[in-house]
Amino acid sequence: MADKDSEGPQAERAAEAGLALVAHDLRTPLNAMRLTAEMIAQGPLQADQQERLGVLLDAIDALTAMTSDLIQRGRTRPATDRTLPREDARLILQSVHDLFSAVASRKRLDLILTLTEQPLPLDAGTAVAFRRITSTLVDNALKYTQRGHVRLDLAPSPRGTALQLAVTDTGPGIDVLERSRLFRPFTRGAAGRAGGSGAGLGLWGARALAADAGGHLDLHTATSGGCRFEVGLPLALDGLTPGHRTSEAAVAAHVLIVDDNDTNRRLLSALLESFSMTSDQAPNGPIAVAMAARTAYDAVLMDLHMPGMSGIETAEALRDGPDGHRLPLIAVTAALESVGDRRLRQAGFQEVLAKPLSPAHLYQALDLARERHRQRLAEASLDA
Repeated sequence: MADKDSEGPQAERAAEAGLALVAHDLRTPLNAMRLTAEMIAQGPLQADQQERLGVLLDAIDALTAMTSDLIQRGRTRPATDRTLPREDARLILQSVHDLFSAVASRKRLDLILTLTEQPLPLDAGTAVAFRRITSTLVDNALKYTQRGHVRLDLAPSPRGTALQLAVTDTGPGIDVLERSRLFRPFTRGAAGRAGGSGAGLGLWGARALAADAGGHLDLHTATSGGCRFEVGLPLALDGLTPGHRTSEAAVAAHVLIVDDNDTNRRLLSALLESFSMTSDQAPNGPIAVAMAARTAYDAVLMDLHMPGMSGIETAEALRDGPDGHRLPLIAVTAALESVGDRRLRQAGFQEVLAKPLSPAHLYQALDLARERHRQRLAEASLDA
């Protein structure tokens, strides 16, 4: 007969193993979905189709990360692995915003995103929890808000040790009497019951995830009369680690960011700052070419799809500039492009990074590009 004191932990362990098995089995269809999406990306696509495909790939990758987290929880070692690269909460929230933009547009709601310029590093386990929490809160807000807006405001705490996220809507709000039981499992408020199907697990699960990560999730009344959910999660105090020690070459790098989207430029700039790199920003190809003619850069991060002068055309123009054949070019794209590797290589690109950007992959690409750049400059000096 089993020891009664061990039945609780054993049952919990069995439940975690069962979830891990389900998560493991889910990876097969997820891998098939991603492969299919990648095959679609190989064909000719319009700009809006590429953008939507990027959102789809992002959603698949988010699900894959969640299943990986569940699998790790079913093993003996903890899900949070401190050796894994940190993730920036701003990039995660931008990804969640993009995922739900189509829903907001269909309902004619404004989905407003406000991000701090300060990097907000999360360890691997907290990053997965943050994505799940924000997805639940945004999904609920859009589901029950019929007019107006949903706001996402992300900033560091006053002491800088945690992130603070506020998800505010102009929906019907939640009655004070319902709030005490709203975070219980299988419990739904009046608006939820009137709004259709649902299990009543979302908010309960989101609060549990926040608590497990050492944070909190609270509900307040918004000034608009709707709901204001506030999330606090601890930051990784050792920052956005690239997975290996920062090299002298990377610290000295000065990078040109070329992207027509202002938010993307600011996020990339903040990521580079977290790597101790400096950067300049160009909103289009012609300005990038002019800036490169005046300033020596160690690498260029280039969006491939820009109005007017595309990333390919900009790369070719940079190649024709002073010392352009030595300038490392890194393509940044929201989806796998119809432009093949050969065309990118012909234009001068050394690497291709997919959005949403992995901080580790970005760091490694820039570090390698910087090292190649130094070697080429040294070879040119010897030839002279």
